[in-house]
Amino acid sequence: MKELKGIEEFKELLMAPGVSGYEDDIRNKIEEIISEFGKTKTDNIGNLHLDIPGDGPHVAIVAHMDEIGMVVSNIEDNGYLRVMKIGGVKDSLLLGRQITIHTRNGPVNGVIGHKAPHLTTDDDKKDEIVSWTNTYVDVGASSYEEVKELGVDVPNPITFLPGLRRLNGGFVTGRPFDNRIGCYGLIEALRILSGEDTDLKLSFVWSVQEEIGLRGARVVANTLKPEYVIALDTYTSSDSPGLKSFYKPIKLGGGPVLRMVDVRVISSPRLIRHFKESGDGDNIPYQYGVTGGTTDGMALQESGSLTVSVGVPVRYSHSTVEVAHWSDIRNLPRLLAAGVRRLPL
Repeated sequence: MKELKGIEEFKELLMAPGVSGYEDDIRNKIEEIISEFGKTKTDNIGNLHLDIPGDGPHVAIVAHMDEIGMVVSNIEDNGYLRVMKIGGVKDSLLLGRQITIHTRNGPVNGVIGHKAPHLTTDDDKKDEIVSWTNTYVDVGASSYEEVKELGVDVPNPITFLPGLRRLNGGFVTGRPFDNRIGCYGLIEALRILSGEDTDLKLSFVWSVQEEIGLRGARVVANTLKPEYVIALDTYTSSDSPGLKSFYKPIKLGGGPVLRMVDVRVISSPRLIRHFKESGDGDNIPYQYGVTGGTTDGMALQESGSLTVSVGVPVRYSHSTVEVAHWSDIRNLPRLLAAGVRRLPL
């Protein structure tokens, strides 16, 4: 298959763990990549900042770097671990998964066990989906002491096994696309905009704890107070079987999406028009639509900023098999740069 430009760096971002509240590894990876473009700083909650000074209006571009996952909630005497979910993890995705526990001594491999069909009873079949409260992690240990010798403790973060695979053409699948796609897009946009003359003050922010309540973005809103905000994230697509058509169809490969309305944010109509005109002017494909969920844009909009959310369409969001199209991922920073360089309104 044809080589996809930039795919190796994107894969590096996918492989770095970053469960909400435990973003050190992914933050360190991003900082390693962007340090050549300027001085970075990390605030008290863990947001990573890189500022480009200017005398004009302040533009903040934000992408959250945390991912959904779990933490160790208990170590039982028999050596099995219990877990607590962090973020929007569906119970139906847990059983039979390979996971990694991130400890001070390094990663520890484990699996989320399930009762084999050979051993199930009629009572087991009553509940097709097993609650997270009834799941357990097997790390190959037979006692509490053996688990502790591995370095595992409460509340070590847990991630699902990461990875990246190619599908047909430019389609890619893996985890955690939400929101390493936005992280990658923000890095690429920094590469583009750092080489251009502008009077704008630009703040590039990789935020934390979005998946558990936009907490990092709330800190950014309280401290930066920019005139313009652009929030980068994924966008749940509606082009797979079994979905009802109450949302405007969004197609993978059709371009990044201007997220006009979701359950918590109404993007500024002025900025929506601005980015449409910018995309048209630079011949960059884009889509626009209404969807569920929300983004960091909500918290930042409440600080009084003109706000727009822009995303890359993804199938099977918050799963281990998210699917996106590489052309949309590459066009995200192009659309972002086109809109920013035409500011202020």
